[in-house]
Amino acid sequence: LWSKNTSYSPGSGYVVYSTCSILIEENEDVIEYALRKRDCKIVPLGVDQGVNGFLSYRGKKFTADMKHARRLYPHTHNMDGFFICKLQKLSNAKKTVKKPDLSDDSTSESDENSESNENLT
Repeated sequence: LWSKNTSYSPGSGYVVYSTCSILIEENEDVIEYALRKRDCKIVPLGVDQGVNGFLSYRGKKFTADMKHARRLYPHTHNMDGFFICKLQKLSNAKKTVKKPDLSDDSTSESDENSESNENLT
């Protein structure tokens, strides 16, 4: 959604991400993904209803700016569960995330093959 809709607008702008879900995987995790992949930031929503977005959950840490997101719960706010977060697009730039280098230069491929063949005998 972010890739398709925001790449058409020049420069900055805003995206309000909202779900009718209270699941971390559909809310804070999605926002964290957008922050890692795109040049954007969380900004205040201007809504006082609900409670702040999670800063941590079961050992997972989220950005401190997640406090600007809002969570609404059926049992306390007398409505369906919702999550709302406002992101400011700073540019069209995509962030690149480096993958860890899993290669080990000290071991050659032939050494690995000979070790695995030794284990077969």
